[in-house]
Amino acid sequence: MPDSKAVARVLATGYIFDAKAFDMINGLPAELDVDSFVDRLLALKAAGPSEARMITEEDVAKALPPGSASDGRKERAPVEEEVELEVVSDPTPAISPIEANEGFNRLFRDRYERLLGVVKGRPDMRGVSQMSEAKGLQQGKKARVAGLLASRANRRNNVEITLDDPSGTVRIVCQDDAVAKSALQAPLDSMVVVEVSRGRSGQLYANSLVLPDVPGKRPVGSSHRVYAVLLSDLHVGSRMFLLEDFKRFIQWINGGLGDVDVVSRVKYLVVAGDLVDGVGVYPGQEFQLAERDPKKQYEMAAELLKQVPPGIQMVISPGNHDAVRQALPQPAVGADMAESLYAMDNVRWVGDPCYVKLHGVTFLIYHGKSLDDVIATTPDLTYDNPTDAMKLLLRSRHLAPTYGKRTALSPELRDFMVVDPVPDVMHSGHVHTYGELTYRGTLMVNSGTFQGQTNFQVNMGLDPTPSIVPVIDLSTLKVMRRNFGAAGFVGA
Repeated sequence: MPDSKAVARVLATGYIFDAKAFDMINGLPAELDVDSFVDRLLALKAAGPSEARMITEEDVAKALPPGSASDGRKERAPVEEEVELEVVSDPTPAISPIEANEGFNRLFRDRYERLLGVVKGRPDMRGVSQMSEAKGLQQGKKARVAGLLASRANRRNNVEITLDDPSGTVRIVCQDDAVAKSALQAPLDSMVVVEVSRGRSGQLYANSLVLPDVPGKRPVGSSHRVYAVLLSDLHVGSRMFLLEDFKRFIQWINGGLGDVDVVSRVKYLVVAGDLVDGVGVYPGQEFQLAERDPKKQYEMAAELLKQVPPGIQMVISPGNHDAVRQALPQPAVGADMAESLYAMDNVRWVGDPCYVKLHGVTFLIYHGKSLDDVIATTPDLTYDNPTDAMKLLLRSRHLAPTYGKRTALSPELRDFMVVDPVPDVMHSGHVHTYGELTYRGTLMVNSGTFQGQTNFQVNMGLDPTPSIVPVIDLSTLKVMRRNFGAAGFVGA
């Protein structure tokens, strides 16, 4: 195709196209001598200002031979659907930390009460009681209790756990291999439901241990066939930001790389944190930065996102590299830091985590900082399969259950990390590896990154899978992948 050949040749020289130039390139007549056209186009650009690396509509028109239809564009033909964005839950206006001791007491009490409500809502969990019921249990009797998993340890080939609730603390021994395995897989400080019995010695034993989990449901899709593109971890401002790959993405979303049936249906672009690389996030980061001023990093990001078609609604939440507090929940990035992005009509900032509805489909957007803790403390979980760790958080009905590890929690009156309601789509990032998995009707997607491997990631043993972009059909919740890596655009 002449348009693909022209795009490839121009890209190889380091130029990029604006949206209108994309359309014109897509509309090149089949009989056009592409090589001669590109030669004229590049010669015209070379004669202009050296810093002008953008191919414009005017440039393309000038390079077309006399008699060519300079406005014969192949339309992107966007689907005629209005954007339907509803922010269901955003922590930004509700964040109000209080003094640490009281705050954390209130936070964990709210966590317990809300997760207990989730548990009691399960038809198979009727009769769940407090720890006081277990303390008074007679020999040979059983009880089902729910509490937060305070500790666990291997004792004489068994696993011993401690559960807390407002009525007290109990120590329970898991002798059965399957129960012991479940105890080792449950995140610390998460809600667990344990069936206990009293032995002859007076010791309490676990007969079963389960997480609150999510109910099985049929995937809920939109009644309209529109698409959402999911991104995370661009890390604009980093020396390792894959600019050329992201340029290919921009060209694609403007229809410049074909794939028109997909591109024309894209109505949403969701960024799950780490839009920029930030400053001072990890030791030695300053040597990895192309731009050390975070405000300028956001300006650089804005210049790129301004090239997204205005009819596509963007939703952007923060991550641990963004210019907000590290403790979860995080508020939206402030207008004083990202002024140029706030000025864009098609950008909506939200906090982390948050719930939004896109064409009626409920998305839980969570950057995923706690995935570090889950992967580090749970057997068989790795960075290579991030959706397995996401599934454990979903089953726990909590996004950051473990206190005192890498993930900082704010002492809030409300625990914003409880997963309620159950989303149709859970979108995360942070770990820089792509993954997708459906569990009990919820689609989980980790959208990877647009950053190459850093020295810090080498030391962490993290091998990124960059430039792979998931596209979700909101009517079916099916995922399509598009790869914008160094080998060029690849659809799958």
